[in-house]
Amino acid sequence: MDTELSRRFRAVLCRAEGAVNVGSCCRALKTMGFDALSLADCPAFDEDTVRSYALASYGIYEKAERFASLEEALASATIAVGVSRRTGKKRKESLVLTDFAASYIGYQGSVAMVFGNERDGLSDRELSVCDVALHIPSSELFPSLNLSHAVQVVFWELRRAELAASARLGAAMVPARAAHTESGAARSRTRARAKSIADKLQEAGFYKIAGRPESEAFLAELMARAALSEAELDRFEGLFSKLAALEAQRG
Repeated sequence: MDTELSRRFRAVLCRAEGAVNVGSCCRALKTMGFDALSLADCPAFDEDTVRSYALASYGIYEKAERFASLEEALASATIAVGVSRRTGKKRKESLVLTDFAASYIGYQGSVAMVFGNERDGLSDRELSVCDVALHIPSSELFPSLNLSHAVQVVFWELRRAELAASARLGAAMVPARAAHTESGAARSRTRARAKSIADKLQEAGFYKIAGRPESEAFLAELMARAALSEAELDRFEGLFSKLAALEAQRG
């Protein structure tokens, strides 16, 4: 089970600042059976400090992928999930962690779980890069969680959901479930397809006033949440190509 979970889910630390926190995050991941870590827009860390807090999980830090920006870190994932306690009119609708885990544990694709800076979490821009937002329902008296604690809670909930699914379906059926469905396309591909579809809609006169950025973002997030394969993306985009061609004939 650990191998299957780790293959599909990885932690992405965005703008993390402290070596202590990064080492503790590695330890949190390993105790839950995960070993995939990406560092996005992070400084260089004191490796001795990371090692002293990561202990036997230091190998996770050693093989962690490093990226200059969050966008680069998420390009190869099928879907990006931003973990944030903040809500607001301009922020995405946020899923409760338990609901997310139950719904996405069988998701057919690579899932990037994105955690923000220790001091201020994910910014509005960083959360907008993600396809889904989720929050840990902590107490209103003190809702803020330490970064490594948030990682521990999120990945424990994913592990718990998989354990529950295994108990229901039988241990032999869980790997088979993933094997029968083609994995979703990378986010770089879904985002490119969303732009192409928006181009076709614009050619058809759909955006005569405004609304393209919101529509394009919605399409990209929709395709990511659905984990559409490359073949399905072809068919989905083809529908809009036909729409644009029909509109051109009418004109």
